[in-house]
Amino acid sequence: MSPMQPQPRVCDYCQSPLPTGWWGRWADPPNVEAAELYCCLGCRMAAAIVQEKGEAGAARGMLTRLGLSIFFSMNVMAFTMALWTTDVYEAAGPENQLLIVMHGLFRHVVLLFSLPVLILLGVPLAGGTWQNLRRGVLSTDALLCLGVSAAFAASFLSVFRGTGPIYFEVGCVILVMTTLGRWLEAAGRLKATSALDALTRLLPLDVRRLGPGTEHEQFVPLAEVKVGDRLRILPGERFPADGQVERNAALVDEQVLTGESRPVLKQQGARILGGTLNLDGDLVVRVNAVGPDGTLARLVELVKQARLSKGRYQRLVDRISTWFLPIVAGISVLAFLLHWAFGSLGQGLMAGLAVSLIACPCALGLATPLAIWGAIGQAANHQVLFRSGEALERLADIGAVRFDKTGTLTTGAAVVGACQFEHADERDNALARAAALAGCSSHVFSKAICDLHLRTSVLGSAPDKAHGVRVVPGHGVIGILESDGPDTSISLGSPLLMDERGLHLGPVLDRAREQAREQGLSMSLVGWDREARGLFVFAEQWRSGCDQVIAWLRATGLDVGVLTGDHAARGRAIARELGVTVEAELLPEQKVAAIHRTRRDHGPVAMVGDGINDAPALAASDVGIALGCGTDVSRDSAAICLLGDDLTRIPWTIELARRTIRVIRQNLFWAFAYNTLGVVAAALGWLNPALAALLMVASSAIVIGNSLRLRQPLVLSLPPGRSVLETEVSNGDDHEAVVPIRQPVSYSAAGTIDDRVPVILETTPR
Repeated sequence: MSPMQPQPRVCDYCQSPLPTGWWGRWADPPNVEAAELYCCLGCRMAAAIVQEKGEAGAARGMLTRLGLSIFFSMNVMAFTMALWTTDVYEAAGPENQLLIVMHGLFRHVVLLFSLPVLILLGVPLAGGTWQNLRRGVLSTDALLCLGVSAAFAASFLSVFRGTGPIYFEVGCVILVMTTLGRWLEAAGRLKATSALDALTRLLPLDVRRLGPGTEHEQFVPLAEVKVGDRLRILPGERFPADGQVERNAALVDEQVLTGESRPVLKQQGARILGGTLNLDGDLVVRVNAVGPDGTLARLVELVKQARLSKGRYQRLVDRISTWFLPIVAGISVLAFLLHWAFGSLGQGLMAGLAVSLIACPCALGLATPLAIWGAIGQAANHQVLFRSGEALERLADIGAVRFDKTGTLTTGAAVVGACQFEHADERDNALARAAALAGCSSHVFSKAICDLHLRTSVLGSAPDKAHGVRVVPGHGVIGILESDGPDTSISLGSPLLMDERGLHLGPVLDRAREQAREQGLSMSLVGWDREARGLFVFAEQWRSGCDQVIAWLRATGLDVGVLTGDHAARGRAIARELGVTVEAELLPEQKVAAIHRTRRDHGPVAMVGDGINDAPALAASDVGIALGCGTDVSRDSAAICLLGDDLTRIPWTIELARRTIRVIRQNLFWAFAYNTLGVVAAALGWLNPALAALLMVASSAIVIGNSLRLRQPLVLSLPPGRSVLETEVSNGDDHEAVVPIRQPVSYSAAGTIDDRVPVILETTPR
């Protein structure tokens, strides 16, 4: 939204945008405070009922008015039916004065019972219509008020003239059913936003604040907390604001904000997020962000802004609404005139009123927003944030998905992908010596070697101690083991380090090195006594569930590919491992060109990345999905932010978008069919206005019920994926090169790697 445009006003009950004027502007009614603005009579009534301000009797006033109106309307219907049942008076004869007196009395009784309904429900409806007209907004409420007023006016005139039909029962039923329908709509909108409301209720109302320089505690409202205050949070309590741990330590559950299911240890100096849960410690936290500056508040605001944005379906409804009301008004007037001309005034009045009621675009107005709000709220509860409703609509229509590799499909951590040893009997010794030196380095490759040794050694035995360790920047490490003599130096590092140290590569390791170079893979060698003994080839660690996600995407008909800056040889290896198209050696601007080519060949494209180094490609795609946003939701290049690193959220989000669009299309089909057929039937005089009002409520109820299906849990079953290469170990003179020996990798139902599966080491005797 442009900063020059005024911010749309929203309903103070359901938070939906207030009706726009005929000239596309937002205009406040004169002398009305923002707190008094509601989008419809139903929201005004519901807000009055649920508010806890003032006396309880005043808070329940609206509900009492509706209940009284229903009571009086039932009496109106009863006496009207008595007027219709002339058989009751047949014994007195058609000219009997008792019949005439009773008939006139009942007409006056019906009038008296109708007056409370007109005052209790008609006056608020007329007041809302008048406010809309003063803002330049013409709604169906205006047609409704006009029709009800005409029905009551004609009925009053008939009663006082002593002749003519009366329509009090029609007016009363219309007012009651309309009010109930609007209340039902308001309740539906509120339920659609309940997921967002659950986030806003995470923060406690009162907090323990410590006095400056003291340990004295005082309970204060959250609104009084300021930046710099010290708060005490006990186990089982939620943190009321963002801050920093000042004292003690505790495990904190951050799943609601970051998607991380495992508790995080928070010690002195650690960052705390408001809304997260303290599990087991007594913490003192110094506040550094409150109110709208807090992480939770920013997340909620992002979702609210997404709800206010309009997608193509809502824009279609808005365009239709601009000419729908004038056409309905014209049909209503035309039906009134034609039925009056060829029938009677009463028939014309009933036909015109029925057209106004049946054409009320309540269902049409609810068809898209309710579904979008429900889906956005459901996604927020699963740590998926949509920046707009249009992003959700575009996601449902994608034909291709492109992944960035580093940090998206991979964790960014290295693992030993393959090992080769010159001599079989030195396999364990070479790995142990390499791990001893690696333990003295903080390099990611060193950690990978240590992890491999820990997993493959007997009972996870620790490697030997190294001393005199010297780091050669960019090349590796050199050191001496305690079990060796002072003259035996161990080297671990690049092939260049082996050359510098005079360590000769035998034929097996030389062939392995050349193959690794051809594939663009990183490697380290370990050697001593003028000979290189082992080679470790490193690979990036694929994220859990990566292969299952790709299998699901392909099974649903999407074209899946990877965009990477890696060497072409590495790109070919990735293509073999994942079974997808890989475009390698791409610069950021070349990734943008790849997105354009994919769109031309396969239609709308979703790009999945981290939202930082691949921001141009995310922005160029139809739907940018940033993985691992955490609490940083300000990545403008992404239309969708996944707070966690769980790749399985991607198919879940796509399925949610598709499900939402199906619901929207069903709603729109029903709304258009109902309004079209209903207007025709009403204009032909086939519908009584009371029945039209009932159908109007039923139509809204159908749309609301269909939209609220999106609140049901979405359970997605992922297919088994390909086994992704993790560790390969081989050696021996009969090997022409590094022959991959796939480690058995098992996947649980949730798609996580089972670390208990052992690494298989295969060797060839020397």
